[in-house]
Amino acid sequence: MNDSAPRASSLEPSQVGVTVDRDGTKYLRPEYARAFLGLIRASDSVFRALDRSLQDGHRISLHEYEVLLFLAVFSPDHSMPMTELRRRTPLSQSRVSRVVSGLEDGGLVRRSTDDADKRSVTVTLTAQGLEKYRSAQDRHLQDLDEHLFSVLTEREINQLAAITAKILAANHTPGGTGAAPLLLPDISQS
Repeated sequence: MNDSAPRASSLEPSQVGVTVDRDGTKYLRPEYARAFLGLIRASDSVFRALDRSLQDGHRISLHEYEVLLFLAVFSPDHSMPMTELRRRTPLSQSRVSRVVSGLEDGGLVRRSTDDADKRSVTVTLTAQGLEKYRSAQDRHLQDLDEHLFSVLTEREINQLAAITAKILAANHTPGGTGAAPLLLPDISQS
């Protein structure tokens, strides 16, 4: 079987990897259950560890750190329209608004409306927000290495990136449900 090709099946899409007992009870075959539950549990475990470390060491959540990251690293002027911030993060519109409100209350970002379009809101990283991001970045990168990257080979990291991108792309509906594909600009040093 070609590992790069999607799994083909003569079963209905909803039946792939499913075992059906004589009484009609359905459940995932063990390898499918391990893949699904492993993905969910690994993601949850890494998220919790990263979030706990940021909360304990820097009094910000992982979601707050992510917003600071996008403003500090992926925006040359440390500003981004709220709609763009929403597109780039895996959070709902209301969650992004709550996270930004909390950061604003802490003096880490400020919101402003566009003079030309009063409906458009821009989020800007403050000097205090940039300092908070910088103070947390080394610990966060160490935590990422400890809880994720150090247990994988370089090849596995590339495979994981490809697999998660494929899953995100297959489940994303623009303007609808499902996490957005990762929208990271290429900032690598050429």
